[in-house]
Amino acid sequence: MSTCAPEPTTGPFRGVGTGPTAGTGPIAGPSISSAPLDTASWLTTRRNQGATPSDVVNELVGNGWDADVAARWALRSLRSSDRQPVLWFSLCWAAGLGAVGFTTAMHQLLAPYPNRDLAALALTVAVVMVPIAAFCGVLARRSEQRSTFTVWSPERRFWFGTLAVCTAVVGLLRLITYVYVVISSIVAARPEPLYGQDLAQVAISLVVAIPLFYWSFTEWRRSNLVISGLAEDAVDASGPRR
Repeated sequence: MSTCAPEPTTGPFRGVGTGPTAGTGPIAGPSISSAPLDTASWLTTRRNQGATPSDVVNELVGNGWDADVAARWALRSLRSSDRQPVLWFSLCWAAGLGAVGFTTAMHQLLAPYPNRDLAALALTVAVVMVPIAAFCGVLARRSEQRSTFTVWSPERRFWFGTLAVCTAVVGLLRLITYVYVVISSIVAARPEPLYGQDLAQVAISLVVAIPLFYWSFTEWRRSNLVISGLAEDAVDASGPRR
């Protein structure tokens, strides 16, 4: 079987690229779920030959496919062993719960009237979840070193993206709350004076949220075929550096 990438005349985008109808513009073709069997066979062949989803995307785009469609198709070349959904679920949830537990415990301990039962529960969650996250992180790194396909797992991208969004929302809400407290104190709309513990509260949130967001967002980008392809295209377009 030839390993030449299927032309878009038989795929989701007919009339784009080098096929017989080239130059006629995009024509609405079948959906992703109704793809031709030869394309699915070609994806299986390329995966068995060691081609990563990034390689597959480059071949399809070079043959006239739309980048987004090519990325969704390329992920179909992954085997079930490449996805490892339990690992990515455990890593991201453990990291997120560990961060929530630690920050909640610190907030309670710094509060004027702390709920010590809640602080103890939150600290317990952190003590349990942080080691689990560290252990899953080690397993994930070893898995990526053993196989270049692991990083392209859709489950990996989904859970890291979810963690990044949740972290950003929590961090921004905490920052907005503190800015509101400061402004209220300045304009005398808040009867209580501004204490250093208010700054400490938001500092704890940001110290945890910023590194966690950066890590999860960076890992999400690594698993995003379209973004990775755009980054490579930008480097190629810029030409050799002097």
